[in-house]
Amino acid sequence: MGMRMNSTLIKEPDLFFGSNKASIDPRIGLINFGPYGRLARGKEESLVIKAGIIGTRNAKQLLESWTEKLEVRISGKEDLSSNRREVDFPGISLESPLRFKIEFDDSGIQSIDEKDINALEALPRKDRVIRLKEIYDQKLSDMSTVTDPNPDIVYLPISPRTLELCKDPYSKTDKILYQRKTDKLEEDIPLFNFHHSMKVSAYKQGNLVSQIVKPSTLGDGNTGRDLATIAWNFAVASYYKATGIPWKLSQLDDETCYVGLSFYREIKDGQSNLRCSMAHVYLRTGESQVIRGRPFKWDSANKRRPYLTSPELASEIITDVLSLYRRQRNNQDPKRVVIHKSSPFRNEETEGFNQALANIETVDYVHINEHSGIRLFPKGEAYPPIRGTFVYSGDQSILYTTGYVPLLDTYNGSSIPSPLFLTAYRMGSSPEQIGKDIMALTKLDWNNADFNTRVPVTISVARKVGEILSESSLQDVDDFPTSYRYYM
Repeated sequence: MGMRMNSTLIKEPDLFFGSNKASIDPRIGLINFGPYGRLARGKEESLVIKAGIIGTRNAKQLLESWTEKLEVRISGKEDLSSNRREVDFPGISLESPLRFKIEFDDSGIQSIDEKDINALEALPRKDRVIRLKEIYDQKLSDMSTVTDPNPDIVYLPISPRTLELCKDPYSKTDKILYQRKTDKLEEDIPLFNFHHSMKVSAYKQGNLVSQIVKPSTLGDGNTGRDLATIAWNFAVASYYKATGIPWKLSQLDDETCYVGLSFYREIKDGQSNLRCSMAHVYLRTGESQVIRGRPFKWDSANKRRPYLTSPELASEIITDVLSLYRRQRNNQDPKRVVIHKSSPFRNEETEGFNQALANIETVDYVHINEHSGIRLFPKGEAYPPIRGTFVYSGDQSILYTTGYVPLLDTYNGSSIPSPLFLTAYRMGSSPEQIGKDIMALTKLDWNNADFNTRVPVTISVARKVGEILSESSLQDVDDFPTSYRYYM
């Protein structure tokens, strides 16, 4: 940073809920005003989500008894040290503030025979994972042909027995992995990660939106996690996947298009040296869209992070982003385009982006570095810096997206918060505007009901989607959905 440094505090962004009422806290807003609802909604509506289930009898029973528990209020966990209590979960029902309920219909239930799961025991572990995928693929295919219309959401509850047989016994996580990703592929492999593979199978088999539910979620809450928080996260994710948006941002400008650019590994014909770019696009309406770039060769031996290796590749993906924006906005171009990247911008990239955005009024390219090692320590304060603390000089700035939140009178983290270090490679807007955008975009991850995430969704969600697109290349899926609800 240069010598002259400025600092300010960016205000906590407002979120809009039902009837366009505002709150800064997702849980408080949902309790007071209900979800924002469908994007093209008129009057407020209560809603029955038609859900399907694929699983063993045991897993199905666990899921049904879990969703029954969610129909009533669950008290938030109390933190005795700070004398604070988490927000109570209000329950899922048409009468509750959440104004929706989940209904399982017999026609949307595909049972997996316990015998088929027990038969996995005779196989080596990797073969069990392949067989498990085959069993679920068949059930997803059956569901998409038998159930008409498709369920709004399909739950895939994993039974404790299934997890025990298929997870890596040496791993501490409860993920079912075939193998970890490395740059060298010794063999043609059918999948890496069972969860990601199921996402791909669900949309490949019949445009189904799916949610895997782990045994730790379906347990009795003795995992040390707060049961109300698990319920909040389950409810918010289910609502978004099945129907509409739980909340939207008030601050984002209508005529701005926000783009998170990231890279994933495309694996075709045993080649793992291909990379693909992916743009995750956010508009103020609240819907987020996914655009995939062209594969390009990447020599991973040089160990640098991938980037777009020619202006043509860079121009092409941003041209696709502008076409998407125009399709959604009566053929109007955005007034402003913001590109976020978690790696530095290269000359080839900025040249191509500039070509594609030649007619756009205001353009910002921002590198968001999560691991700068920089820390600020407020003088004489027991608490860490306030969330929203923003220090800037020229094209570089530091933004605390986690920290002490005065309105909640707490800091939610367990370790010293670390700020994001921002470098603008092109800056048509003020530094404060760039900081405000990022603060706002830390409140838009509908996979949970947390107050905020550390990293804006332009970066964090693009990563998750990239993992699933990488998995889709193993299954030879070319036609993939653009809506985020299929990937989360």
